[in-house]
Amino acid sequence: MKTWRGILKIIEIEHRRGTKVLWAQNNIWNQLHLKGEEFLLNCCFNNNGNYPPSEYYFGLDSRVSISQADTMDDLDGEPTASGYTRQPRSSNGGFIVESNSGNYRASSNIMTFTAVGGGWGPVKNIFMATSSDNTGVLISTAALSQELSLIDGDSVNLRMALSLS
Repeated sequence: MKTWRGILKIIEIEHRRGTKVLWAQNNIWNQLHLKGEEFLLNCCFNNNGNYPPSEYYFGLDSRVSISQADTMDDLDGEPTASGYTRQPRSSNGGFIVESNSGNYRASSNIMTFTAVGGGWGPVKNIFMATSSDNTGVLISTAALSQELSLIDGDSVNLRMALSLS
């Protein structure tokens, strides 16, 4: 039996400065958080009209370690200026559900975080949440192999997929 890694996989991510790729990584597995697990099960089996949210949000932070018990209150070092915003994806059409090697997955298009008017970082994690602020549920987090610090004009581009396999 394969070791369970969670729900989110970053298919590809890169830190760009203009046309130059400064760093790239592929196939990053995540940690599914306990509240994220509860949220997903409620979406599927206990829908009381509040699920799913209209959008999911993806963000960057710099927690030193990631724990299954992490919540939104544990986010640390998420940028707050210079053009940073969590990237929303609609729960109704923001993903393409497709078959991949005999398993289904929901894939995103490319998401871009861009530093504007200044820099930010270091960041070392990508997280998925249910809100653009800290009132929602932290679903999962993927740790990067390297800390990223962006200067004005740099971008982080990524494409990810969610799967139950």
